[in-house]
Amino acid sequence: MKDKYYFISDVHLGVSCCDRRALEDRFVSFIESIGPEAAGVYLLGDIFDFWYEYRYVIPRGHTRALGALARLCDSGTRVFFFKGNHDVWAYGYFEQELGMKVLGQPCVVEIEGRRFCLGHGDGLGRTEPMFRFIRWMFHNRVLQILFSAIHPRWAFGLGYAWASHSRKVKNEPGRAGRYVFRGKDEPLYRFADNFGRKYGAAHGGVTPDYYIFGHYHTPGSIGIPSGGEMHILGCWVDGGEYAVYSRKDGLRIISAGCQDGI
Repeated sequence: MKDKYYFISDVHLGVSCCDRRALEDRFVSFIESIGPEAAGVYLLGDIFDFWYEYRYVIPRGHTRALGALARLCDSGTRVFFFKGNHDVWAYGYFEQELGMKVLGQPCVVEIEGRRFCLGHGDGLGRTEPMFRFIRWMFHNRVLQILFSAIHPRWAFGLGYAWASHSRKVKNEPGRAGRYVFRGKDEPLYRFADNFGRKYGAAHGGVTPDYYIFGHYHTPGSIGIPSGGEMHILGCWVDGGEYAVYSRKDGLRIISAGCQDGI
């Protein structure tokens, strides 16, 4: 019976720092294993290490993963996709070809009587001018059209080089300055608290029960003063986690495992 809801983030399919095929096989095996019981699957961004759609071209690879997601949609499971900072350039392929629905962050959904605030997490609560400018560039439609004028051979090369640099800066094992989630000092924590207060004011005092994000590659859970609890899911390249919710068992955070050298 399809009565469970899954939340997955930061698989980074196609990443260059590990065995890409083994990572994809692990993701495909997971998607196939949950199919019979998954009523809904929420992909919370950076499922791909780099994704850019031209009108007639998509990134090479990911064939087995895309096929598994298409079969999951065809089986009746509702699959939702949030754009991450690595796969923000999705313009319609996932919806038109696979049957997934693309959602914008933050998005509050009600599941079995519980409210979930979902998103990738990138940019929520951050106000640094340089960060906001770069994020504006990535989301600016005019700049996206100009980037599409670059031949895919060069565009994808640039894209994967940027993705590799971004991951190394954020969370390369052993690197000085490795990112550590700062708990109550984290902008995302402040965002969730403020969001909960505003949401509650607009909905008769009812606030989200759960906030689930990815992006930071450092898993953690923390209570939110305005109500509910926040969970950060880790990166699959480093092992990773996923969340699963059912009316019977509530919300559980489960290790995605680490196989085949991934």
